[in-house]
Formats: sequence, C-alpha cells, structure tokens
Amino acid sequence: MSDLVTVAWSILRQPNVWVAFALLCVGTVNQFSRFAKARGWPRDRVYAGRAAAAAMSMALSVTLARVTPGLSVDWRGCGGGTGLPVDDAEAVLNVVLLVPWGVAAAYALRRFWPVFLAGVGASLLVELVQGLLGNGTCHSDDLVRNCVGAAVGAGIGLVLAHVYGSGTTPGTTKGGG
Repeated sequence: MSDLVTVAWSILRQPNVWVAFALLCVGTVNQFSRFAKARGWPRDRVYAGRAAAAAMSMALSVTLARVTPGLSVDWRGCGGGTGLPVDDAEAVLNVVLLVPWGVAAAYALRRFWPVFLAGVGASLLVELVQGLLGNGTCHSDDLVRNCVGAAVGAGIGLVLAHVYGSGTTPGTTKGGG
C-alpha cells in the first residue's frame, strides 16, 4: 500500500498536472454542461456528466502532463505483456485510473458500450502519446488495465443509475418529451 501512495503522490505533487487538470476540466465540464442542458437532461445526469468530464480531465492530466526527463517527439514504440496481472502499484493505478470516469459516464449516459469504447479510445490515445513523447511508457498491459477499469466503472455506474437514477433516458425529460 505504501508503494501505491508513493507512486500516486510522485505524480500528484507536480504542479503541471494540476494546471493541465484545471484547463481541461474547465473546458470539458463547460462543453458537457452546454450539451446536456441543450438536450434537456435531468439534473442528476448533468451532474454525473460533469463529474465524468472532470474525472477524464484528471486521468489525462496524470498520464500526459507529468514531468518526464528526456521528453521529445520521437517514437519509442510500445511494449507488450501478459495483460492483466496487477502485481505492483503502477498496475493498480492503471486499473483504478478510469473507474471514476466510467461510473460517472455510465450514470449520465445509461449505456455500457459507448462508455467502454470511449474508455478504450482514451486509453489507446494516452498510450500512443506516451510512446510518441516519452512521458511514460506505451505498454499493452496498461491499455488492458485501463479498459478493465473503464468496464468496471461503467458496470457500477449502470447499477447506480438503475437504483438511484431519475428514470429518463438522455435527450428526454421526465414528461417523456
């Protein structure tokens, strides 16, 4: 557990992560709010969507905005691996990274597959950028672990939406229109 906290703290204490988070968060939360309100989404889904935008902003910030020695645009390639074994702090953080986003996004959208596929896309984008810039390592294990986190989060979000949700689908109001 102390390794987990040490690795997380080494990333979260970097000011550039928080600057990137603030910039991404303001932009994505604002755009999502406009999108959801224009479609008449209920308040609980608007809030869940805002939380999803903030969670994805944090995931992108901690993976792409951290300080890395030797940062340059030069393809470094991607490594392969065995997939899911979660045997160190970084592996745990890779699984946990997209869980909050998956929960909030699935609650807002009430759909598993679009949320899961967006999580896959975001993870793939992060891994490719890391392989290009060198601010982390591009590794297939990380992609698999991030996807598992997105799937777990989406599953939890759907359960929460079913139990606590407003009961309307995106794009409709409680009156059905």
